[in-house]
Amino acid sequence: MGKNPSIDLLKGVLILLVMAGHAMELAHQQHPALWIGAGFRMPLMIGISGYLLNVTRTRTEQTGVLLGRYGERMLLPWLVASIIYLLVSGGSVSWTAPLDLLLRPPFHLWYVPVLFFLILMTRLLPLPPLLLLAIGAPISLATMYGFGLDHGPVGVSLLSPDSRFLRFPVYFFFGMLMAERGLPTRYLGVALLVMALGLVWWAGQQGSGNGLAYVPARLMMCLGLIALLPRLSALRLSFAPLNRVGRDSLFFYLWHPLVMGVALASGARATATLALSILILLFASRLLAPSALIRRLVGSAPPSRAVIVAQPAPDAAPQPA
Repeated sequence: MGKNPSIDLLKGVLILLVMAGHAMELAHQQHPALWIGAGFRMPLMIGISGYLLNVTRTRTEQTGVLLGRYGERMLLPWLVASIIYLLVSGGSVSWTAPLDLLLRPPFHLWYVPVLFFLILMTRLLPLPPLLLLAIGAPISLATMYGFGLDHGPVGVSLLSPDSRFLRFPVYFFFGMLMAERGLPTRYLGVALLVMALGLVWWAGQQGSGNGLAYVPARLMMCLGLIALLPRLSALRLSFAPLNRVGRDSLFFYLWHPLVMGVALASGARATATLALSILILLFASRLLAPSALIRRLVGSAPPSRAVIVAQPAPDAAPQPA
């Protein structure tokens, strides 16, 4: 799956929605839009990562090369961010800290370990996407119904993982399936209807505490959105500022809470905090462009080239929300 401006645009929109949601949360504001956005942002980002994954390369590349590539692109900036957030938050460090960071990441830092785990599962289980979905969906459903949609470890032992490791396979493998099979025109209306019904159902569940309804509503909304990715890709949409954020989504995702915390501490309101954070991160991304080493450490993407050369399809990298 090569680079596609429509997918970059969507990732940019999702990152801004993540930032808006976190700004509202940090400012202790409540709004129906926060509830709706929280329902689909990260499942859709996980689905996009599955959709973009180069499955053949992931399964055939030498293990050392694969780990080195993802180590540089994902794990290194994640580790740098994890250390900085732990220092800033004043969290205690013990001998269990490495396991805690990997299996039960704090704050927003869960996305990279969960995505890396799903990529490794794709390599270790060389099955077609449909079979992976058939395996992952029951695990995700059992986790959602057994532990709810709130975050937390599955169990009480030292090796108990965060529930998101087990909740998100259904979205990742469904994204892979959509990349493999696409969405025939005859099913477009079905996907739109399922997505719309799920969105309305999910929106109506705010504050209800009805865990039985949360799961199917969210699944319908998110799987319907993921099913539309092939159709969106075909449109080739582009809007330069959003595409820039989408291409540099890991950088924005990792560092926006830190920038927002500083803005809020200075007395800024949620809206001003969001605007300032976007501008500061855009400026920082441009400022870091000449230094490849610093870009690797903080997870910033290299600047786009004026001349685009045909390249092998990229693997899924953390392009969160």
